[in-house]
Amino acid sequence: MNCDVCKVREAEVFQPHTGRRLCKECFINDVRERVRQEAERQGLFKARKVLLAVSGGKDSYVLADALAEVLKGVKLIAYNITEGISGYNREEHVAKLEGFLRGRGIELLKGSFKSQVGYTLDEMVQASKVKGLNVSACTFCGGFRRKLINEVAREVGADFVATGHNLDDEVQTYVINFLRGDTSRLIREGEEPLRLSDYFVQRVKPLRRVYEWETTMYAYFKGYEFQEVECPYISQRPTLRAKVRELLYSLESKAPGALLRLLEEFDRLAGERKREMLKALPRHQLPRCRICGEPTSYGREICKNCELLLASGLTPKYASLVSR
Repeated sequence: MNCDVCKVREAEVFQPHTGRRLCKECFINDVRERVRQEAERQGLFKARKVLLAVSGGKDSYVLADALAEVLKGVKLIAYNITEGISGYNREEHVAKLEGFLRGRGIELLKGSFKSQVGYTLDEMVQASKVKGLNVSACTFCGGFRRKLINEVAREVGADFVATGHNLDDEVQTYVINFLRGDTSRLIREGEEPLRLSDYFVQRVKPLRRVYEWETTMYAYFKGYEFQEVECPYISQRPTLRAKVRELLYSLESKAPGALLRLLEEFDRLAGERKREMLKALPRHQLPRCRICGEPTSYGREICKNCELLLASGLTPKYASLVSR
């Protein structure tokens, strides 16, 4: 059966949410077009420099490849963090990623929790257990990854930070926040996340309308050699996200396109919530942590990251960020 778009080449993939059968070339072009539209929607074509937060997984490869194709004339720099997880972080994965990026004219900056925070993720988790704290590895990892990415983006003068979060990631995050009753976090999501400090570099998610299965097929068609090993902490302590993921997969299988429709509705609700919060929030910017200097919540002197280290009996040892 021929492709529904070009009518010439043989179809190799079926797209349930559109009902189309696509050849490899038209499928890749379709994904890139959605990335282009999202990049335009989020203002990336006006940028001088964009920092790509890359982990080495399939989404990172697709993000870099698609943006390199659609953002001609915009300087792209990538940043990779080694968290320090035994059996998970491997030098060969970073080397492959670096070679891939170099082939697309993208420089890779490398950092690590150990060199920049003073402790590996394993050390943070172990120290918290000794203190009897019920803190998941994901809490440490997510907080410090965001911190370091933002600091490096400022250091290199990036106008935006682009992450590889796909459609599945986005909708899962929305649902989790609703289940937790934490609607205030909606200001961090959507097409226009609320920026409450000049020390925050604006984050964008060019893949947010691309399904995870599509990034997998894109990577497969392109022959990428990406990191496929799952973080061991996920299986050791299953998260709410894992349960939400299975629920949404079931919904999508019964009603193709459901995740896209949910995203549109959540974006609308997020926009309303942001307008409400803007009226209630103080006019001044977020305060800065007296230990690390990064923005923290209103009414706090110490940010959550530094608070977690101190509670775990660890002393923050923040160091220089950028290495090549």
